[in-house]
Amino acid sequence: MSYRTLDARVWATNCLTDGELIYGFRSDKSLEDEERAADTMNRAECGEPQPADCFPKEMYVASEYEKIKTVPDIFTSGFWVVSARFAEVLRRFELGQTGLYPVKLFHYDRKTPFEGEYFTLAFGEAKDTFVPEESPEADTVFMRKDVWQAKRANNKDSLAFDKSVLNGVDLWMEKKIMHSFFMSDRLEEALKAEKLTQKLRPYRCRVVSNLH
Repeated sequence: MSYRTLDARVWATNCLTDGELIYGFRSDKSLEDEERAADTMNRAECGEPQPADCFPKEMYVASEYEKIKTVPDIFTSGFWVVSARFAEVLRRFELGQTGLYPVKLFHYDRKTPFEGEYFTLAFGEAKDTFVPEESPEADTVFMRKDVWQAKRANNKDSLAFDKSVLNGVDLWMEKKIMHSFFMSDRLEEALKAEKLTQKLRPYRCRVVSNLH
């Protein structure tokens, strides 16, 4: 099958596996039911929509020895959290069933709050537009022949997506790609304008059309 590259692009980020964005918080949901909380996290990373009550309302620094004074505009402790500034940009775009749910961050004493407003970023959208034959640098995941992952560096234009990727929501997971999430060109531009893309390290992806 032959494809041509269109004058369009979407963006990917591998931040889901970035150790620098992992912060040591425990959530009220994890303290209530560790197994259910882990299931919620896994479903969110697949872009599966879930109700707001699956996500935490409070999160606490997990260790008294962990001196977390501030947090970045996006980070994870299993649940993904964004700042009010980050959330404000996202709300300008089509999120579909992806949710932004208020969450309060506390220090280890569970009484002293972190300054600012924060939201759980509950991924709830997935597309199925990846074109593996146009993405030779992507690796299949161990023991799976139908799931891929991007390599860690030099990813510019290494992933290709069918033109249908341009339809629908501006933030999504891809059903055949692990450990990455994706943004429309307009969302990436808006985040970049607010200087919010540094931690995401977004890289450009090709959009292709089947010639037949």
